[in-house]
Amino acid sequence: MRNTICYLSILMMSLSCSQKKTDTVNVKIENNKSDTVETRKENELENNPDCVFDDNYKKLTEEWLSEVDIKTYIWDSKINKATLIYEGDTLTLYKGGCNHFVSSVEIKTDIYPNNISDSNLLTKINNIACKFKFENYCKKLMESRFKKINTGNSSYFLEFEDDDPEDNLISEGIKISEKGRRTIIEISEYYN
Repeated sequence: MRNTICYLSILMMSLSCSQKKTDTVNVKIENNKSDTVETRKENELENNPDCVFDDNYKKLTEEWLSEVDIKTYIWDSKINKATLIYEGDTLTLYKGGCNHFVSSVEIKTDIYPNNISDSNLLTKINNIACKFKFENYCKKLMESRFKKINTGNSSYFLEFEDDDPEDNLISEGIKISEKGRRTIIEISEYYN
C-alpha cells in the first residue's frame, strides 16, 4: 500500500503531492478571482436604480394578473415571467422593464392555422388581446384593421397602424408562427 502526502498552499493555490519511492508531482492552480461569494436576494436582481421605468417584473406582472382576475399561475424568477393555463392554452407573460416598459403575452395553442384569416385563431387572439388590456390590438382586431404580412417559414405578422404616435406606446404587431404541431402567438407593446 502506497502512502500519498499532499500539501495545499491556499495563498498561491498550489497542490503538491508525492508518493514514497516516486517522483514528486506539482500542480499549480492560479485563482485571479476574489474569495468572496456574492449573494443577492430575488428582489435585488429585479430592481435597478438606473432604470427609466419600473423593472420589478414580479410585482407589476402580479398586479396585471390581479386586474384581469387571474389568480393561478407559476412565477419563474429566472426569466421574470408568469406561466398559466387560459382556456386550454399555455400563456407566458410579463410586464415591466428598465429602458422600455413592456407588456407581453406569448400564447401556445393547438389551433393550427390553415391560413391567417382562420376565424378561430383570430377570435382567440382577439379574446386574449382584450382580456389582457391590449386596447389598440383589441379594437383593431374587432374592426379588422390590420395588415397580414407573410414572413415565411410558416410565420405571419399582423401589422397595426399607430393612431396616436404622440402617446409613446409602440404596438408594432402580433407575430404568429408554427412550431411543430403548435401555434405560437406573441402579443406585445411597449412604452419607449
